[in-house]
Amino acid sequence: METRDRSSRNDLFQELKPHCIELSQLALRDDGSATSSKALVESTNKLLKVLQEKCQRSDGVFDEKLADYVFFPLSQILRRKQKYTDSLSELTIKCLKILLEYGWRMRISLDLAKQLLILLTFVVGGVPGQTSTPPLEELVIEAYGALAALFRDLAVTPGGASVLVEPGTIPALGHCVTVLLDGITDGPSQEAQLQALSALNAVWHCVKDPQALSSFLPGTISGLTKALTPRTSIRRSRKTLVNALEVLQNVLVSILSDLRTRNIKDIEDPNIEKNALTKSWLKATTGQIKLALSNIIKLRKHESTDVLIALNQLCLTILNECHDTLSESASILVETCMILDGVDAEDGVLRKTSLTDLAMIHPDLGDSIKGTVYNWVTSLPRVMQANDEEVKQSTLRRLSKARELLVSLNLESSILEDTLATSLRDGVTVTLASSSPLKALQEVEFDLNSQAALILTTDNALSMSFHPIILAEESQKQTRSQLLNLLSNLGTRESQISMAGEMLEYARGASGLSLVSAFWLSSQLVRTTAAKNQELDEFFTSAVAFSDEQEAINQEIFSYSLSILSEVDERRSDWQLQAIALEVVADTALRLKEDFRLELIDALYPVAQLLGSPNGRLREHAITCLNIVSKACGYVNASDMIVDNVDYMVNAISLRLNTFNISPQAPQVLIMMIRLTGPSLLLYLDDVVESIFAALDNFHGYQRLVDILFSVLGEIVAVGSTSEQLQIESGKDTDHRKKRLQGPTIEEIVALLEKKAKIEDESLAHEDFPRAPWKDAKTLLDEADALTEGENLEGDERKEPKQEQSSIEVQKAPPTKIYTMVQSIARLGQHYLTNQSPVLRARLLGLVSIACKTLCNNEDEFLPLINDIWPTVVNRLYDDEPFVVIATTDALGEICRSAGDFMTTRMQTEWSDMMKMARQSRGKAAAEKRGAGSRGIYSQVNQVWEGVVGLFIAVLEYVRIDDDMFDEVVELLEDLIPVRRDVHDALSVVNPDAVWLAMQMAGKNEKLDRPVLEGYEFAPLE
Repeated sequence: METRDRSSRNDLFQELKPHCIELSQLALRDDGSATSSKALVESTNKLLKVLQEKCQRSDGVFDEKLADYVFFPLSQILRRKQKYTDSLSELTIKCLKILLEYGWRMRISLDLAKQLLILLTFVVGGVPGQTSTPPLEELVIEAYGALAALFRDLAVTPGGASVLVEPGTIPALGHCVTVLLDGITDGPSQEAQLQALSALNAVWHCVKDPQALSSFLPGTISGLTKALTPRTSIRRSRKTLVNALEVLQNVLVSILSDLRTRNIKDIEDPNIEKNALTKSWLKATTGQIKLALSNIIKLRKHESTDVLIALNQLCLTILNECHDTLSESASILVETCMILDGVDAEDGVLRKTSLTDLAMIHPDLGDSIKGTVYNWVTSLPRVMQANDEEVKQSTLRRLSKARELLVSLNLESSILEDTLATSLRDGVTVTLASSSPLKALQEVEFDLNSQAALILTTDNALSMSFHPIILAEESQKQTRSQLLNLLSNLGTRESQISMAGEMLEYARGASGLSLVSAFWLSSQLVRTTAAKNQELDEFFTSAVAFSDEQEAINQEIFSYSLSILSEVDERRSDWQLQAIALEVVADTALRLKEDFRLELIDALYPVAQLLGSPNGRLREHAITCLNIVSKACGYVNASDMIVDNVDYMVNAISLRLNTFNISPQAPQVLIMMIRLTGPSLLLYLDDVVESIFAALDNFHGYQRLVDILFSVLGEIVAVGSTSEQLQIESGKDTDHRKKRLQGPTIEEIVALLEKKAKIEDESLAHEDFPRAPWKDAKTLLDEADALTEGENLEGDERKEPKQEQSSIEVQKAPPTKIYTMVQSIARLGQHYLTNQSPVLRARLLGLVSIACKTLCNNEDEFLPLINDIWPTVVNRLYDDEPFVVIATTDALGEICRSAGDFMTTRMQTEWSDMMKMARQSRGKAAAEKRGAGSRGIYSQVNQVWEGVVGLFIAVLEYVRIDDDMFDEVVELLEDLIPVRRDVHDALSVVNPDAVWLAMQMAGKNEKLDRPVLEGYEFAPLE
């Protein structure tokens, strides 16, 4: 083996020899010319290639003797370095670096090492006290690398560490450390900084003398702190930060570990050296270290996982190996470790010791952990009040991890639990306070008759998830998730149940936002405990007790929620509080499934009443709650659930209407129930309609309540008009529309005369002489028709037709419940057509219009209704409010279309006043049209005139009027006949000749040629 190594060494020597000789000769003959310098560069480059190809080996063949041989020609260049270019110096340093890394790696001459230390330091930092041009970046990088290799060589060379701390070498070493620190903080590139860090790390691994290290410690800590402190002006690379943290860890452990400092005595001898390692020095040093660490731990916000892992490892190492020495820094280190806990979870190889492990070894760390958690907990309300969502998320995430750590170390305390509960409640309270402007925007009056209400019901028909109440904005989604995660990690299930109970107890005596926050936290904790794995509880003996406690809190919060939902006065009940109660009801239904049907008796109406809330968010919550409850109870949808439980729902509404409860919730619920369930609910509302009119009699002075009650009646009429159960049997629709009379043609007259003559001939052919008066043709035709009908009968029917017909009595079916209900509403509603609210009057007239369309086919019931309501309705034609007049014209037009000639006498009676009102309306419309600021068809007077025109069109088409009345209508509408087709056609139904004449007089007919007849001359038509 030795022979083979000797042979390999000899071969390597032969490879190196010519290049070394050539380089030596060139260096000795160098005259400073360009040609000489070029030759040196080429020769050095050849030597470098041989070194790179043949000498970068760790088998010992390239040893210190060969390295010394190669160094000789290199030393000639290094000795006169300032004469040469940086490129030659770079090649030379590269060769030297290979010598240090492979040739002298096990031993180096100590004198040579001291010389190289000075030389390489000068290459990078220049001569102290002299101004020089900074070297090229490549040269600096190679010099740092060579220094790192030099210190590694000295670390294994006997006496190498000692020679560095000799009085003659210490200044050079100090200068070198300073240069390295400058390279770390201000190096020209990332690679230069990394090489400087590597060299500094090698220094602290090589030097063993504590006194020397202590002299370098302040500057080293200062330089590393400067490099590690996050700054916006300089962004260091991820790799640089990781290496700097590892070097700092080595520096601190090498001099301040508990093993190194345990023998330091508090020496008071005045003759002791100034920089001796004493207790006073240690106290001053640890104070400075704490300041440095407080800046360095700001890196815990860094986005790189590698940096966070390195920082976490630094903190854990200090807490472990410098536990007593750097105890002043323990709090900030513990906090950092808690923040970074789990950062290395994905890399199990790097994770060696955790904070949990150290807390078990060092009990005093438990106090630091609890103190940190307490500080985080108490600062939570302040953090939640800020606008930075990332800070909120970070704080909540920390608290979740901290809670897990406390549980794993069994460090929970009642004081900390109480503080956490208070801070959580205050944190949610300030969050609600900051979102109060949004809540104010939501509180708008809700129009129950608007199309938006129908759209709302439709859009939310399948909603099965609640919109968030707390932190509801999209930008707060992650914050809300972290808050819920924290609540789910609040210790054991028993502690969560206990905290939920305490929150609920606090809510009972609180008010305002504090009440909302406590109730919300209690509901979330109850939901969390219910979601715990029930199978896991079976392995614990206390599972039964926990189940009893959980059932108790479930029942308690459900009862409290029902009491909130049953609160009538909305001014004393925050919408968010009611929304939380809705979520509790839904959670209870999901937990009990179909067993919750027993609770519907108490829960369904309080939930359903919020369907009419003026707050849109609360309405959405109520609909979602109904959907969830219906699914949990086994219903197809909320509509089926309400219909299935309609008996006590209706009873609950009737009870409120029959008492002195004047709140609008009951009628609002009824409206939304009708919209959810459709016509099927109307069958149960006959008693409710009576209760509504009773309430109207009792509270007619409460205008808003009256409006809402009539909204219910209008909804019943509107939905009832679409019901298939409106009539028991379908019949032909009644159509009172008049048809234009058509005169007989010549052919029809001839056929009639021929038929009459034939009948007369046939009647005379049977007797030669008349023995009785002749019957007229009409009588004979009638008898012929009767005879024909008799021949069509068979058997007994044919023998006694009259007796059979007289014995049959057709019993007409009575009207249905829905028909009677709509009829009753229309009849009783007339008494409120004189109400002070014009909006209500217009709404009632619209209700009359719908009712007429709905009820007109059963004339036996409908015509008496029209007889009752006609006087009140027609009087609204002279109302002071234009839009009421317009609604009246619509209602009267629908009455005419529905009742037909039944309105003839009534129209005759009212005709004079109607025409007077119509002429006034026409005059106002004409005057407005001539005005300078005319609004055209959009003005109220024009809309009233259009309503009057529509009314008279309906009268003409459906009601029989006499000639004088018709002439007045023609005079009233004569200007419209040529331009309005509907007016032209309506008048033509009664008397087309009069229409033609009016058109002729207006010059709107087609021009006719004058007739020509011999012996006559026709006058011209004008």
